[in-house]
Amino acid sequence: MESSVATHWLSAFVILCSFITTQSLNNKIHEHMTIDELRNVFHVEHHSRVPEYHLVQLTHHLARRNIPTSHPANSNSADSGKTPHLKTEKVTKGGYKAPSLLNDEMFVEAKKRIEDVDIMGDPNSTVSVDFKVQSSEFGDSESLSDKEHSAESQEDGVHKIDLEAFGRQLKLVLKKQEGLIKKDGLKVWKALKNETQPHGVDYEEMITEDDEEFGDLYQDEENGAALLIRRHPKHGKLVVEGSIGHDLVIRPIPDTMTSPAQDDEMFMDPSSMADMVSIDTGLPIMKRKKEEQDRLQEALNGAQHVIIKRDPAEVDHMSDYAFMEPDHIGKRYRRKRSAEAHNRQKREAPYVIYPEILVIVDYDGYRLHGGDNVQIKRYFVSFWNGVDLRYKLLKGPRIRISIAGIIISRGRDATPYLERNRVGRDAIDSAAALTDMGKYLFRERRLPVYDIAVAITKLDMCRRQYANDACNRGTAGFAYVGGACVVNKRLEKVNSVAIIEDTGGFSGIIVAAHEVGHLLGAVHDGSPPPSYLGGPGAEKCRWEDGFIMSDLRHTEKGFRWSPCSVQSFHHFLNGDTATCLYNSPHEDDSLPRVLPGRLLTLDAQCRKDRGTSACFKDERVCAQLFCFDAGSGYCVAYRPAAEGSPCGDGQYCINGQCITEHENIIPDYSQHTPSYVRPETSPFYANITSSRH
Repeated sequence: MESSVATHWLSAFVILCSFITTQSLNNKIHEHMTIDELRNVFHVEHHSRVPEYHLVQLTHHLARRNIPTSHPANSNSADSGKTPHLKTEKVTKGGYKAPSLLNDEMFVEAKKRIEDVDIMGDPNSTVSVDFKVQSSEFGDSESLSDKEHSAESQEDGVHKIDLEAFGRQLKLVLKKQEGLIKKDGLKVWKALKNETQPHGVDYEEMITEDDEEFGDLYQDEENGAALLIRRHPKHGKLVVEGSIGHDLVIRPIPDTMTSPAQDDEMFMDPSSMADMVSIDTGLPIMKRKKEEQDRLQEALNGAQHVIIKRDPAEVDHMSDYAFMEPDHIGKRYRRKRSAEAHNRQKREAPYVIYPEILVIVDYDGYRLHGGDNVQIKRYFVSFWNGVDLRYKLLKGPRIRISIAGIIISRGRDATPYLERNRVGRDAIDSAAALTDMGKYLFRERRLPVYDIAVAITKLDMCRRQYANDACNRGTAGFAYVGGACVVNKRLEKVNSVAIIEDTGGFSGIIVAAHEVGHLLGAVHDGSPPPSYLGGPGAEKCRWEDGFIMSDLRHTEKGFRWSPCSVQSFHHFLNGDTATCLYNSPHEDDSLPRVLPGRLLTLDAQCRKDRGTSACFKDERVCAQLFCFDAGSGYCVAYRPAAEGSPCGDGQYCINGQCITEHENIIPDYSQHTPSYVRPETSPFYANITSSRH
């Protein structure tokens, strides 16, 4: 009897010790991550830099789309179907408890004020995912069968996310987005140093693997959620990543942590691996022993995701203006230009404009994401999905971000305009780098067609007040105000460029929205317009109100545009310099039967407006026709040159490409018509810094 009691208490003691060990591990999961796993999940290089996070477990319940309208989706009726549900169990690091966002009076008022906007794509493609922190009661977490996968695909499965994290409770309703990526898929290039190539850089397009599961994009405008959702290729569970609101990020836990260790797998002792490093990163290789992997599995308890709370220091930035090119155009010339513009028929901007963004990831950004090309693509598509979400809040003008392509730099020399302007080991001179980037892109003809080029770096950005001054850090982004579509032929520089800093965790989304806003003609709230742009400016909107074009984004206004920004967008987009934004990247690129480019030379196409000439007469005109203005010395991009325009010796523009004509080509014209506008003068640049001057 005594032996039995002793055995019982011994068993209880062992269970208690096991429970305590598991709970301790739950609170410190990050301490058991390898460097690669830390970089993958938290985008940090050391365990001490991990931000606050929650572990969450998702359980998916399949729904059916064909539900009678008389039966709500969450009805108990067996015939009505069930709304899919993702439950979560939370474990915290840091123990932080913020007040409930739903009880915040300002947040409630903000939700009432957010206006509905049209959604690109099928309005019925709605994801509703339940994402809720509660007790560890999990529903069916088994992999979906092929039959269930088929049913969901056919009926466009619906998900809900109820999110409770850091004291907040949010109910997300996510709608599928279709316009961010072109119909022919996401184009990705890798850039490598190669002295035999122009500018010492070689660009090689990357082929998408057939089994690569990219995922689908979803947005919840009201709650500021921009997510990429896909199914895990092995177990079929949902994998969710992206940004929620201004300070939350959801990321999947790496498979290396969630997969159980195999009995026949050999685990090396850390002491024997001391000299082993990763070929790609140069960092030490660490691998858990089987016993530790088993303990980690138990501690995770099925959790597949973490919710990360971003440091407010990464979110909030102050702003400052700086002029790079003198605003030298005289009043007499501006009056003449204004009169000419008034006397000619003005072309109004279309209802929706589509800035096509060329995303350039520098080498430090490549390493930040572990050199994983698939993950880099997923991250930056999710990133620009978040930027697009900010523009979705505009009821007019409607602006829809589209990704022209992603360039992944495989070495620091692949972005020479950044490398030439390094300050110390981990910073770049923002103004000098932006100038060099514009000049580099002016000469570079191998890149895809784009309206705006944005370089994204992990490096600190800094600026100098004068040439020999110290470079003051704190800058988060640089762009030219009103630079979209503009080329400075006199300085041989593209002005439709920006550089932003992103340290992972989607910290640069608002900065990117802000900088694209500058390129589209918006100035900082509280500031007058530059004289070369004219228009309403933003003096009537206070900087302190904290809209996107301010940097005091401490309230829900930080997701929205001030009335002054909206007016500035209207003014710029209806001006002469914005016409490269008018064409939809999703139009049918069919060809004309009677090629108009055979009837009008490139100079004649520009001369049709007011006697200007074509800036370039090579393959570039097939993507965008730039016409020169002698008065200002600037070139402005139009739509592409007319189909059939000459672009080289025996070559003509067909479908945006400069190709040799073949007799068997019979084009079919139904869409494109050339348009001609008059350029404005030079833009200036603005930057985001950590202090206002």
